[in-house]
Amino acid sequence: MLMSNLHRYADYLPLPVPDRFNAPTFKRNKIAPLSAGDAIPEANLPRTQFIHASTLLSDASEQTAIRTLVSRPLVAVFISLHWNGYAEKLLQELYSLYADIRIMGGELLVISDEDSSGFSSLTQKQAVPFSTVWDRQHKIATQFGIYSSSDPIWDRISGINADVPVPAIYVLDPSGKIVFDQVDLYFEKRIPVRDLLSAVYDAASHREKAA
Repeated sequence: MLMSNLHRYADYLPLPVPDRFNAPTFKRNKIAPLSAGDAIPEANLPRTQFIHASTLLSDASEQTAIRTLVSRPLVAVFISLHWNGYAEKLLQELYSLYADIRIMGGELLVISDEDSSGFSSLTQKQAVPFSTVWDRQHKIATQFGIYSSSDPIWDRISGINADVPVPAIYVLDPSGKIVFDQVDLYFEKRIPVRDLLSAVYDAASHREKAA
């Protein structure tokens, strides 16, 4: 009995096997920091998240919009306990700068990604003269474009494994605009003291002329 050779296995061409499988689709939102010229975002500071309230926050309501704190130029500085030694150095610079910021007509607000207990480990029981708030769930940092859960710092910087924002300093003008920014994506910058204080002074001078 003759067997048919019409459907031998060798007659079928094998399907190509890809060298690698495509990665599953994942929407990655890269950080997009705000910069000078942008409007101050609609960020709120709940009273329950105040760590230290100086004169800047003494009359704050239960929900205070950051826009309402710029009757004087406001230096807003983001800080994280998980930046290793970077945060401690930044905090010491802010202690030194605070008096000059006020002399130039401005105020200082430090925005921490840790609550009061976490922030106190940074200060090492040193008295804090400026207002400090807890940015719970990175809501404020997200509005300033310096935090995205899908664009983590550890993709750029080794040694940092926590989910944190990138370092950023802004000067917010009474006109409702950002007039100065420094976003330190790679943790390699110091505070540009002259430029920062000049921005505060110029913003305060413009406010006085407009009054």
